[in-house]
Amino acid sequence: MKNSLCHILAIAGNTFTEAIRQKVLYVLTVFCLIMLGGSSFYTQFDFHGDEFKFMKDLAYAAISVIGLLVALLGAAMLIPAELEKRTIYTLLSKPVRKFEFIVGKYLGLTLLLTLFMALMAGIFMLVMWSHESSLTNDIMATSQGRPTELQLQQINEFRAGAYDPAMWQALTLVWAKLCLVTVISVFFSTLASSTVFIVSCTLFVYLIGHLQSVARDFWLAPESGASWLTTVFLAAISLLIPDFQTFNLIDEIIGGNRVLWLNTRHILLYTGGYTVIALGVSSLLFESREL
Repeated sequence: MKNSLCHILAIAGNTFTEAIRQKVLYVLTVFCLIMLGGSSFYTQFDFHGDEFKFMKDLAYAAISVIGLLVALLGAAMLIPAELEKRTIYTLLSKPVRKFEFIVGKYLGLTLLLTLFMALMAGIFMLVMWSHESSLTNDIMATSQGRPTELQLQQINEFRAGAYDPAMWQALTLVWAKLCLVTVISVFFSTLASSTVFIVSCTLFVYLIGHLQSVARDFWLAPESGASWLTTVFLAAISLLIPDFQTFNLIDEIIGGNRVLWLNTRHILLYTGGYTVIALGVSSLLFESREL
């Protein structure tokens, strides 16, 4: 067990090192930083009046989309590259099992996502706090240091929007969602060596996952009257495809609605359970694969 853990951690560290050398990931990260850094500028195009909600929506969209690309390309480029460069043969010729290789690769990619999320979250929070400080200073300058009751109310609203602790809850859910996408990408990388195939299949599962709850409700509805073939198909989608609809709590948090951390923990446990099962199946498929 100790040797296996050492092998997994070594592979994870090597995977992380290889990942941060990918130039395409730097391009995606810079693009996301530009979107986050300029989010305060984009508020002038918001006609709803809630600048901080607009900034949160923009940040969530940027981090989610760019993070999705990082998760997809990370697994789709790194694992097939091991087969293409034939470095996996050198690795597996040592006392390293295939499941250690799969788990190590996933942990390395998860570390990459964690670093990406930490960097994006830090930049976004700095932008939010800077924008709040600028708005507050403008009010104080206008009132010559003696703000009215209405202006004090505005300042409190700015601070509540900029220092909203629920944003950390939303960012945690974004991270969990990206980790779920990563394990799906790792799963398909054990079946094929084509980057296009891995990315396409992962995106296909990602899109179906947002409709999984609809399929499950129809499958479990006793009055649906569906044929046995349709029932089997819906059951397969409900049991095999992760339910990405559960992550819609992120929209509730950004919208200003209170979401209990208990619900967030349930989603994290669901993500962890699915990840463990997916890694187990991936390892079994990779064990039987001819290299």
